[in-house]
Amino acid sequence: MKLICIKCPRGCEITVNGDSITGNACPRGLEYAKEEMTCPMRTVTYLAKTESGVVPVKTDKDVPKSKIFEIVEEISKLKLKKSQIGDVVIKGVAGLDANVIVTGDEYKE
Repeated sequence: MKLICIKCPRGCEITVNGDSITGNACPRGLEYAKEEMTCPMRTVTYLAKTESGVVPVKTDKDVPKSKIFEIVEEISKLKLKKSQIGDVVIKGVAGLDANVIVTGDEYKE
């Protein structure tokens, strides 16, 4: 299997063949390939509704790829009154050790 590493801007093409992992230029690439083969992780970004628009949010750490839709569903149920960058709007999202935080200013509709 071929992967493009997303852990740094270099974007190494990594080949995973059984227990053999080649093509990574740094230890992060090796970690990434192992993670992709066992439990892929991602940072989730989304827009949360506010009373007058939307605000960008994201998970404060990588979460299992299999939980993305559950996390998006939780975020889509929000209707925030007032928030600032860095505010935690969901603690322990989807039962994980990750929070959803505000990452930008509100976009008015």
